[in-house]
Amino acid sequence: FFLLIGISSIHSDRVILAMKDYLVGGHSRKEVCEKYQMNNGYFSTTLGRLIRLNALAARLAPYYTDES
Repeated sequence: FFLLIGISSIHSDRVILAMKDYLVGGHSRKEVCEKYQMNNGYFSTTLGRLIRLNALAARLAPYYTDES
């Protein structure tokens, strides 16, 4: 999770913690939005950015494997 956040443009600690609670901790979207006082629309937008970044990293990974 933190490797993906590290290459993202997400810098807000509050947003990062919300994403971590949702993606890693398994908390519901509603719980996370309430706990971190996030708008559900902004949460969805940020989650979409992380999902797209993850898909891109997965597509690039085969080009960076050690084949020695």
